[in-house]
Amino acid sequence: MKSLFILAITLYSIAFSSFSAQTKLSYKDFGVLPMFQDPSVSPEGNKIVAIYNTEDGPSVVVSDFGGQEITTLVKLKKAKDRIDNVYWINEKRVLVSASYSERIVDRYFRMTRLFAIDIDGQNLREIKQRGRRDLNNWEKIAAGDVSLVSLLKNDKEHILVQLYDKRDKDHAVFKFNVNDGSLEKLFANTYNVHTWVVNSEGVVVFGYGTDKVESDVRTIWYRKDASSKWTLLHKQKAYAGETFEPKIVQDNKLLVISDRETRRASLWQYDIAKGEFEKIIYSHEKYDVEGVIYTADRDRVLGVYYFDNFLRSHYIEDANNNIATLVKNTFKNFETSIYSLSQNKQRMLILAASDNSPSKFIWMDLNVKKAGIWFTQYPYLEKKNFPNVTPYSYKAKDGTELSGYLTLPHNASPEKTPVVVWPHGGPIGVRDYQYFDTFVQFFVNQGYAVLQMNYRGSGGFGSDFQVSGYREWGKLMQEDVYDAFDWLKSQKLVNTNNACLAGYSYGGYVALTASFQKPNTFKCIISVAGVSDLLELAEDDYRWEGSLRAHVINEIGDPSKSDIAKELANVSAINHLDKIKAPILLLHGTYDTQVRLDQSSNFYEKAKKAGIDVEYTEYKYGTHYLDEPVNRMDAFKKIGEFLEEHLD
Repeated sequence: MKSLFILAITLYSIAFSSFSAQTKLSYKDFGVLPMFQDPSVSPEGNKIVAIYNTEDGPSVVVSDFGGQEITTLVKLKKAKDRIDNVYWINEKRVLVSASYSERIVDRYFRMTRLFAIDIDGQNLREIKQRGRRDLNNWEKIAAGDVSLVSLLKNDKEHILVQLYDKRDKDHAVFKFNVNDGSLEKLFANTYNVHTWVVNSEGVVVFGYGTDKVESDVRTIWYRKDASSKWTLLHKQKAYAGETFEPKIVQDNKLLVISDRETRRASLWQYDIAKGEFEKIIYSHEKYDVEGVIYTADRDRVLGVYYFDNFLRSHYIEDANNNIATLVKNTFKNFETSIYSLSQNKQRMLILAASDNSPSKFIWMDLNVKKAGIWFTQYPYLEKKNFPNVTPYSYKAKDGTELSGYLTLPHNASPEKTPVVVWPHGGPIGVRDYQYFDTFVQFFVNQGYAVLQMNYRGSGGFGSDFQVSGYREWGKLMQEDVYDAFDWLKSQKLVNTNNACLAGYSYGGYVALTASFQKPNTFKCIISVAGVSDLLELAEDDYRWEGSLRAHVINEIGDPSKSDIAKELANVSAINHLDKIKAPILLLHGTYDTQVRLDQSSNFYEKAKKAGIDVEYTEYKYGTHYLDEPVNRMDAFKKIGEFLEEHLD
């Protein structure tokens, strides 16, 4: 079968070969959102639907399978809305998940909305309940959490969604008629469940929630079928014992991701009747299973995926692994994964990725033995000679084995090449990969080496590694960044005396913390949506009971305890302005739902009064990720200008 795709491979290599010499590009080439996101093949394989980003804002578009002519289905307001996901309900109708930021009391929350629409752009229906205006502030926040439960493979006129119900004071499951917009509540939620799970037939049989008395205790509820009573299956204190993440009931067995025995997230089969784990289905010897791969109707689990440097898939059945192997062998010059499949698995979209070229979507039709290019995510960055991203490993001062990525400009030299240290956000459960990244390649294209590191606490490397980062903000996690920089010094590849520490979110915290912990090491500091006052962040989130408070106590530190509060204050840049020497650039979106705006604005006001060289930009409608086109473009512009000013 490999030879049947030779023509497609040849055309592909010609279309996207990197043949031009390295030239310095504009921030405008990098500061754009990916052109297409979340594409998926229709159940019968005739169409492709996707999120389409332009300067005018996001829209949902559809094209014929194998074609590149797109038609707009729905377009949202520029700057104020974000399209998060698109799902096929049936061959003629799609479900769109969109969200916006809304200020409630003193902070912003992301509010989700679901729409159903025909692929000809007609019959738009929003899924919503009456009476939202009567909700109190807490209820408004809960009502913003709207999500898909099941696409109901045997009923293409309905889907299952979970919405906040004032009567239950929690999220209940509703059957939504995708044609007339009517809602039917299936049962009352008297169990404090916030996430509902179905079996292969689309019957809600699992509920994932919290205990009514102890808000930091997680509960799992189960029923055999729609006519059975709910029973408590599992109860566990947050951050205690093994993880338990149910995915689906398949062949009368629960498939669950758990770190049981291996201390790495693995896929298990759970015997519901006996209330015990039965067998392990898949576990990687080094990396966590990050999630499961569903069928087009999301009614069965086909396999799992994990990451080493790139995404890897493992399918439960050999037939599906054979298809994945075919894809891999067909496009040997790229790291490939099956991104979306038709129901009969004959038509698919493939994500072809590499470290030095933008990711592309390729269509493949096994019926006619053909494949071709659909679209690339960054067309302006194609056919450019970008450098490779190289994995490296190093030891922290305490002997912990760590890893990261180093990207060097072409013709880098120890005497002339400056460095941008770029730690990832999160911090817990997030990590860096080897994929082509627009921030990294922008820095490198401007002549800077880029150093990334997966400090302890990063995700994907097992539970023990992740837990080792708990309550280590400004301490061991921070030291891991410095140790990576020391490793780079020892390699004598670039000029580490000419370096800037820059970061996004938690990475911005790392940068600001380094500004006072290492005042003579970095020539400049860049914080995008970063944290300057860790105690304030912990105290603010601690106010919310349940999972958010448990997150603060276990991952950051309990601010209600005076000794811990003192520690958090001590690793906050806002309390050490007298030690800061390097110029600082702050960027923050006004609609940020993850890191409050005052983390940057308060720091700026105090730093300015203290005589620190600091620049600050607030972005109107800006989200945590600055995914509004104008804001993102300006952020790249300002970052580029700041680096050019302060690095030789």
